[in-house]
Amino acid sequence: MNNLIRMSIFSALAGAAMLAAGCASIDDVKAARAAADAAHAEADAAIMRSDNAIQTSQAAIQRADAANAAAGAAQQAAAGAQAAAQTAQAAAQTAATSAQTASDQVRVAAQQAADARAAAEREAAAQIQNRRTRLARGERG
Repeated sequence: MNNLIRMSIFSALAGAAMLAAGCASIDDVKAARAAADAAHAEADAAIMRSDNAIQTSQAAIQRADAANAAAGAAQQAAAGAQAAAQTAQAAAQTAATSAQTASDQVRVAAQQAADARAAAEREAAAQIQNRRTRLARGERG
């Protein structure tokens, strides 16, 4: 862009110098002026393209920032989900252990109840046998 501006100024100065020295005609000065105007127009177009490129890059930066924020939120959500899954796994393990303990306790209680029942049946059978024996001997009691 600076080169374009330098060239337009140089061509205007060169045209003015040639006119002052008598080497150039009005047509030459007009041609130099037209070249300078064309260079100025090209410089303005380059400035406009540069401004558009800056706006486009700023929009891209904003989109990248938004994507980065979304990625951060997704990462936090994933970390929260992972923590919740670990908590659920620990709770399930605790529940399984508690269920196993309860099952073992039920088995022990059932075995104790069966043992107590068998002992009660043996005692009742022994009492019945003892009574029969006494009755067979003619004792009353």
